[in-house]
Amino acid sequence: MALHVACRLALIAFATVSTQGVLEGAAFEAVILSALQIGAGVFFTGLLIGEVTRRLIEDMVQTTVRRILDEQTTRDGHQEMKTATA
Repeated sequence: MALHVACRLALIAFATVSTQGVLEGAAFEAVILSALQIGAGVFFTGLLIGEVTRRLIEDMVQTTVRRILDEQTTRDGHQEMKTATA
């Protein structure tokens, strides 16, 4: 997931900087060099954001699964107690 986020953000940054350079009429080499530098920086930022996001989602899923399992275990325990006392 982190790699997907990083690649998408880097491509968006590269396209944005390239478009801006073309619209301003800047030299081709300068535009490409600048777009590559910005794209690389955004790529590493995207890796960090993607990794943090992945960990947050995994933690949320684990917490939800534990809560559901605990609720079912508690519910099953109450049903067994009702059956045993009847």
